[in-house]
Amino acid sequence: MDKKLLKNYIYNILYQLVKIVLPLILAPYTATHIGVSPLGRYQYAGAIMNWFILFGVLGVNTYGNRQIAKVRDDVELRNKTFFEIFYMQICNMIIAMIAYYVFVSIVFKDGMMYYYLTGFTMLATMLDITWFFYGVEDFKKASLRNIIVKCLGVFLIMTFCKTPDDIWLYILINVGSELFGQAIMFLQLRNYLTFQRVSLRDAYRHHFKATFQLFVPTIAISVYTMLDQTMVGTLYSKDHVQYYQTSMNIVKMFLMLITSIGSVMLPRVTNVFYNDANGAEKAEAYIGTTMKISMLLAFPMCFGMMSIAKSFMSWYIPVWPILGDLIMLGCPVIILISMSNVTGIQYMVPTGMYNRYSASVIAGSCVNFAINLILIPRYGAYGAIIGSIIAELTVTTLQLLMIRSKVKFHFLQRSYLIYIIGTALMSAVVVSLTKLFPIGTLYTLIEVFAGMAVYAAVLLISREELTMKALGALHRRGGSANA
Repeated sequence: MDKKLLKNYIYNILYQLVKIVLPLILAPYTATHIGVSPLGRYQYAGAIMNWFILFGVLGVNTYGNRQIAKVRDDVELRNKTFFEIFYMQICNMIIAMIAYYVFVSIVFKDGMMYYYLTGFTMLATMLDITWFFYGVEDFKKASLRNIIVKCLGVFLIMTFCKTPDDIWLYILINVGSELFGQAIMFLQLRNYLTFQRVSLRDAYRHHFKATFQLFVPTIAISVYTMLDQTMVGTLYSKDHVQYYQTSMNIVKMFLMLITSIGSVMLPRVTNVFYNDANGAEKAEAYIGTTMKISMLLAFPMCFGMMSIAKSFMSWYIPVWPILGDLIMLGCPVIILISMSNVTGIQYMVPTGMYNRYSASVIAGSCVNFAINLILIPRYGAYGAIIGSIIAELTVTTLQLLMIRSKVKFHFLQRSYLIYIIGTALMSAVVVSLTKLFPIGTLYTLIEVFAGMAVYAAVLLISREELTMKALGALHRRGGSANA
């Protein structure tokens, strides 16, 4: 991974960490000062709104990133492409926003303030041009802007929202901070673009079909994620909905370190694939490297979390002991989603394999639904997690088969064997420590750091390829800084 890709990954990871940490800081405050009922009604209104946003945005976030990456070296074509996609995005979101307000006005009679104020979030989505900065590989501006917006929102909420009656202000702060963030992005946009008039008809003719193709897998993923919770609540119990959601949120929290690579690699793979003389070969090389990086991280994250799940949940949420078992069961999705992120987001989407990508995700959705019907009535949240694992396995397997003639991952290489051996030794040490130590925060941290030390030692002693390259790059950078 070259210096620019590494910087982009670091900026994206920094933003993802902020997205995780700030809600953890804010949640106790809002629960105490605003209360469960107002927050719950706001979250429900947001869930309704997100369906309309999903249909309004279509697949613009991924498609816009890809298209800008293709033409970023041609200033005139970059201008035209941006304004066509952006105007189409505005029109789609205006239609979605009108539909949302008509829908809530007809269907809901109580608590209309929540729906009306929450709907203003759609204005921020309408003006969101993060995809452009990702396309030109300027992750610094997009990530720093997002971090500023998130921190500002938390500061304002903790300063001004003191009682349940302040829920309206809480909603407006969330909306206003997002709009402020978009204003920052437009100020930065002038460094890349000059205003250009384009035909709205051409915008839809050139881009609508492709964004709709990416919308199909987007909605398929959204539906089967939401479908799990709906089916658990309908076929088993409402309690298990909370168990399922909490356990999978904890499991998937670790994925952000890996899936962030996809956001960074998509524009790079797109650009070299379409604009380089040896684009196909370079794209394959990039994907081979990022698969190794993903597995280097995914294996220890998966089995490390499995090793500490029960002891960790015993003090983190002791009133729900079932969570330890559910987290252990769900951890394999870390490996499976990491792999499909490489094959799907980092290769199939940048190289235009939309139909095959959509087919793989839709197949996963169908498998998930069928498994849920069989297992959830008997096993509740356990059945839903098993369904998710089998669905992710289906998606990953299909995508590997679909690109096998174009990309060879060589899973029998020495590096992959090192990851497995290192993970096995790490897990053995951590499991032993969990049996030796009592339950507690300090002991869990010791277990985590001990596991990290064992895994790192295996990588270093075996002189694993990627590890040695990373250390060499750091050494060269340190040497040049001291010169």
